[in-house]
Amino acid sequence: MSMVNPAAVPMPGAMSNRSDLPPAQGAKRLPDAAYGEQQQFLAEQKSAPMAKAQDPLANIIPLGAETRRANEFVTAGVGGNTPGPGREILNLPNPADTQIADLSMISKYLPLMQTFADSPNSTGTMKAFTKYLKSQIDENI
Repeated sequence: MSMVNPAAVPMPGAMSNRSDLPPAQGAKRLPDAAYGEQQQFLAEQKSAPMAKAQDPLANIIPLGAETRRANEFVTAGVGGNTPGPGREILNLPNPADTQIADLSMISKYLPLMQTFADSPNSTGTMKAFTKYLKSQIDENI
């Protein structure tokens, strides 16, 4: 099955053979301009042109290019028994600390959740979730 690339469809006009360029933003017009206002508005736009858009493909490194970090292990940041620095190099938060912070915040809502779980119209999923949440709060906080 072939994929269709919508960017490959040529556009009409002077750049009809270029489908990789972003559309240019032309001067805007006022919908209900008073006499002379439209001309002044267009002149102001032309006097301060918009910045050119950066090429989104400019910073892409080709697959076969030489490495830019020759002294860094490919496994840097993986952790475990791999060469190079471990997870600490990534400055990620400790998952246990994050879980405890989340549980302490959610624990405020446990009485309300327990009320919902005890209601006759509650689902089994709500009952199981409330039971699990309560066990995690009792264990960790």
